[in-house]
Amino acid sequence: MPHSHADSGFTTREDLDTRIEQYRRLILGSLDDLSDDQARAVVAPGKPSLLGVVRHTAYVEGVWFGEAITGRPRTELGLPVATANSWKTRKTDTVASLIGHCRRIHQHSRETLADLELDDVVSGRGRRTVLSLYTHVLSELAWNTGQLDILRAWHSR
Repeated sequence: MPHSHADSGFTTREDLDTRIEQYRRLILGSLDDLSDDQARAVVAPGKPSLLGVVRHTAYVEGVWFGEAITGRPRTELGLPVATANSWKTRKTDTVASLIGHCRRIHQHSRETLADLELDDVVSGRGRRTVLSLYTHVLSELAWNTGQLDILRAWHSR
């Protein structure tokens, strides 16, 4: 049964999808007007670059809206096996190539979620409700958007 927000006219699902899309735009927007070198720059040793954080957000979506639902291995989804590697940029990464990678992951997520209800239980990576996947992804995207804001501010100084 879809939950409804009386004050917004949205169902919970529509609200969650809208918020995910907002974060996707913010995340990809963090790369606006940056050269590949600027986006790849590491502000502090051992910390990720803007490209690294953006790459990690694609990984989060791929794992939780891909692997956790379908059970398909991460490598089939174009993702690293180890979470630690999700923050690392590849030598071939550019702003444009990473935006393309993210958009492919976003589209795969939309397609994978399209026929599912929030209370459906999926078992691709342990048993979870679709709602729990949404809340996990939203919290990750929010946290990573904050990181991107900090890194982007460093580039603006």
